[in-house]
Amino acid sequence: MSKVLREIEEEHKNDCWTERISGIIALCLCLIILFFGLLIFIPFFEPICWAIILSLFFHPIYKRLLSFFKGNRILSSFIMCLLIVAFIIIPVFLLITSLTTEVWRLYTAGISSLQNINIDLIPNKEHYPLLHKLVVKFLKSLKLYGADLHTTLADLTRSAGEYFLKKGTAVFRNIAVLVFKSFLMLVILFYLFADGERMLKAFKRLLPLKEESVENFIKLTNDVLSATLYGNLLTGAIQAGLGIFIFWILDFSAPILWGTILGVGTFVPMIGTAIVWGPASLFLLLSGQYLKGAILLTFSLLVISQMDYFLRPYLISGKTELHNLFLFLGILGGINVFGLLGLILGPMVIALCMSILELYRMNLLKRT
Repeated sequence: MSKVLREIEEEHKNDCWTERISGIIALCLCLIILFFGLLIFIPFFEPICWAIILSLFFHPIYKRLLSFFKGNRILSSFIMCLLIVAFIIIPVFLLITSLTTEVWRLYTAGISSLQNINIDLIPNKEHYPLLHKLVVKFLKSLKLYGADLHTTLADLTRSAGEYFLKKGTAVFRNIAVLVFKSFLMLVILFYLFADGERMLKAFKRLLPLKEESVENFIKLTNDVLSATLYGNLLTGAIQAGLGIFIFWILDFSAPILWGTILGVGTFVPMIGTAIVWGPASLFLLLSGQYLKGAILLTFSLLVISQMDYFLRPYLISGKTELHNLFLFLGILGGINVFGLLGLILGPMVIALCMSILELYRMNLLKRT
């Protein structure tokens, strides 16, 4: 009897080991397949991310189109893609072209100004002893004191010019790749609009959580992403547009460049858009252009800055919002990791992290 039991136990152990080995082999095969699947999708990471961002941003408009066309997802998705091409993609390409032109014009103007400088860059020791001492100390720290500063500056500007020339050449050389990625993004965007809800349901079923926890996670993520996309990024874009408008009215040399920097400055904690319009107003007033300085200062205080107090709360409307510090760090870190895509993807990743932490607080810590 005991011999039979031992045989049964040994057979059971062998079966357990066989199941474990089979499970390990199956897991390894799954990981290998997933790895190769990831390799296939990595080249299309950028258009996929842009498509997801645009689908999230314009989903409310898509829902209205869907109701207008009585639930016809194909027609609604197609029209939505056409609208995005007409009002987003084409204007963005034109904006980037104008921005590049302005940067190049400022660069060439800077070189011309350096070449025409005939004064000594070091302040006079008798008239400005303290300033002379500080400048000399600064130049010595850079090991430039006693050297020909004009030659050094000319070498630096020449190097910068060669760098921008190479970058510009690379952009034009890769224009076909850019067009292909834009087309691919539109294809992905079409299917995200048409089948996005079904994809979301499939994603929910994959999460190893209770149905209630999954719904809480989706709701939290939706609230944080909506607050980030509409409350912060859209507000920054509107402020950038207002900045471009006022700088163009006041005849600044590069209104698109300064307006874009002003829009990015929206996310700088405490300072905000004043990082651009503050020095610009001061420059106009000190240079004797009192009317322009007063107009820029008044418009910035009463219109641009007030967007943070009126438009942002309206767009967020009680949803969970990212703190300005996390938003600012998310943008900087996102640009460092993902390039231009990180301007939007960085805050979105931080928003997802915030949703996960909030879900952890609600479900595991059981705190309200």
